[in-house]
Amino acid sequence: MNAAMNNSAIIEAAASSTGLWLSPQVVAALLTLAGVIVGLVARDIVMTLYMARKKRTEDLADKKEAAGKVHHDLVRLYSDPLKDAVTSLKYRLEEIVEKKQGRYLHADAPGIPFLEYKRISTVYRIAAVLGWIRAIRRERSYLDPEQASASVEMQAIGELEAALADGTHVELQRLDELSNLWRVSTIDPQAKVHIASLIDGERAAYLAKKGALSSRDLPDPDQIELAERCAEIIRHEAGVDIPPDLVAATAKQTAVTFGIKEAYIYRDWQAAIGDLMLLDDKVGTRHFSVLGFGTFEDIILKGRKNKQSNAARWFARLEGLIHDLDMTREGMFDARRDQVRKLYQCCIKLEAGLEQRLSAKQEG
Repeated sequence: MNAAMNNSAIIEAAASSTGLWLSPQVVAALLTLAGVIVGLVARDIVMTLYMARKKRTEDLADKKEAAGKVHHDLVRLYSDPLKDAVTSLKYRLEEIVEKKQGRYLHADAPGIPFLEYKRISTVYRIAAVLGWIRAIRRERSYLDPEQASASVEMQAIGELEAALADGTHVELQRLDELSNLWRVSTIDPQAKVHIASLIDGERAAYLAKKGALSSRDLPDPDQIELAERCAEIIRHEAGVDIPPDLVAATAKQTAVTFGIKEAYIYRDWQAAIGDLMLLDDKVGTRHFSVLGFGTFEDIILKGRKNKQSNAARWFARLEGLIHDLDMTREGMFDARRDQVRKLYQCCIKLEAGLEQRLSAKQEG
């Protein structure tokens, strides 16, 4: 309104200065024209601001959609191969645990190529799962930011890691069996934990020195020597008499008692084995992939010739989980049976969790 009045004043002043007379119709037309011009300018300004704001909103939406797509791709990039590895391990453990068809794991299994392949491929399938889990943990952007640790598959991964790392403590059980075998009537309960730990350490050190995974793999003289070393620990720490002749005569039974097998793959060991399995992946957005079976088999076979190599040390620890494992037997002398059963159940749960995640992403 003020603009119109100003325009009117200007027009009248111009008319007066030139001596021209403008009719009211002309003045009205000029005022209308001025209003139209002001309206057009105002509209252009408002529309420019509106379009700029709309573009910013659309750009933010596009960025969010692009980020979601990248996230979805990362989920599939790691969930798919992990699921494949878990499924492969599940089938092998089903064969060993449910069908009791793990003859190729026995220490006295024939050394034919097929059984050798089955033995190495069983170790490979466990190692491959650890490799993909390690890749996921190293590239945590694979996970949904919200409630990542509470997701079904991450809980299952935690349980799988626990199945490999944790287990029933058998040191005291081993000491009790030796005490019965060597007719040791009483040992101070407060000293038992310490003695059991010393015996377990002696057993582990001796097997490592001899390059054996089990005391039953030792030749007879070594079995007797190991039994005598452990008997001496009990003599010294408990102040009891154990006849050397009795120790020598029961060396075979002692080897069985020492053979209460446990092969816990501690979490740091799992991470180290997983790192050995990883390759840098230069293709696409995934940063890691896992060794193929052929490369893994080469590493295992070379490690058997050079047991001091880094890879041989780590994979031997993993192989200890299944070496001479007999699921057809029951009893206290192999704690690994329960460990492998738990691992099998964890594979079933993890496979289901990964299927659930992948299905949800496809629907989304």
